Amino acid sequence: MARQQWRHRSWWRNFTLHRNNPPILPDHGFFPEPLFHQKLVQERRRAERAKKPLLVMILNTGYVSDEDGRGQIYDALGKGVPGCLRDTDICGVLEDGALLGVILTEVEAEKVADAKRAVAGKIREKLKEMFNDEVARRVTISFRIYPEAGGKEGAFDLLFFPEIRCKSVRETGGMVVKRALDLLGSVTGLLLLAPDLRELPFTIKLTSEGPVFFCQERIGLNGRKFKLFKFRTMVVGNRDDIHREFVTKLIEGKFGDEQDVFKITSDPRVTPVGRILRKYSLDELPQLFNVVMGDMSLVGPRPPIYYELEQYSGWQRNRLIGKKPGITGAWQVSGRSKTTFDEMVRLDLRYLKGWSVALDLKIILQTPLAVFRCRGAY
Repeated sequence: MARQQWRHRSWWRNFTLHRNNPPILPDHGFFPEPLFHQKLVQERRRAERAKKPLLVMILNTGYVSDEDGRGQIYDALGKGVPGCLRDTDICGVLEDGALLGVILTEVEAEKVADAKRAVAGKIREKLKEMFNDEVARRVTISFRIYPEAGGKEGAFDLLFFPEIRCKSVRETGGMVVKRALDLLGSVTGLLLLAPDLRELPFTIKLTSEGPVFFCQERIGLNGRKFKLFKFRTMVVGNRDDIHREFVTKLIEGKFGDEQDVFKITSDPRVTPVGRILRKYSLDELPQLFNVVMGDMSLVGPRPPIYYELEQYSGWQRNRLIGKKPGITGAWQVSGRSKTTFDEMVRLDLRYLKGWSVALDLKIILQTPLAVFRCRGAY
């Protein structure tokens, strides 16, 4: 436990300390764990800017026993592995005592498969030269790529986010307070809004055919899927082609200069009652149950649909890292659909970077005014 807390406290200190100073590598030649994490963050951001994949090879030495010379394996790999790589590739410790990583830099998207095959072959041959067959077989080789292809692949790979995985004690305490605020706020909201929650289902049922609630799979914290609840505002049996096409154009920035509302303003799928519910965000009330269940927070980035996520570039996906999605957020109180998609993402990233309990409370207090103004709501 003490060692884990030390790692949490020291990660950012090491990140800052060694940012501009060349590190002294240990005898085995690999970057030590904190410094390799720093390199991994830097290369991930570089890949996001260049819109290229980031490929990491992992050597798992955890299956090598002490009798087989596990204590000396780092030194042996430190001498042998770099000879199989390019000068620009970066070797380091991913997890002390078990995992070694190699960041394969500047790999073109269409050459990822060839790079994996070529590097794995060279490493496997080198292992056979350095160790006996039994030990060589126990060193496993795997690859991880960032960003993962598509939005249907499940949770994001947090290997590429060591700054998220290594939380300080202070940050962990803040998340406990955030969860307590979520529970208090959502339960209080459900009690205060109980009359609306009783009346609205009857109105929806009487004015259009179909169920009262709409349940949809969304992408939440770190790419995990969950079921989001809303009051139904559309006719039953509609297709999502209109929204898919709109989302693609929105994310790619293909709207003309005359387009100042970044939302479907005349969606034929929406019922008359649904338009009123959407205008005042009443259709979002059932998401208080999502907050109680722990899938969402009161404040956070809005959760996308999987086909939206498939259109995201690497830096845009970061809006889903580290915090649960929210019912309200920086985007909702700062213009809603009057902002562009990239502006919305930047608002979310700014919120995540500067998050505090005080910021959540500020956004919660600003939300009612934003809702009653109906600005950008359709």
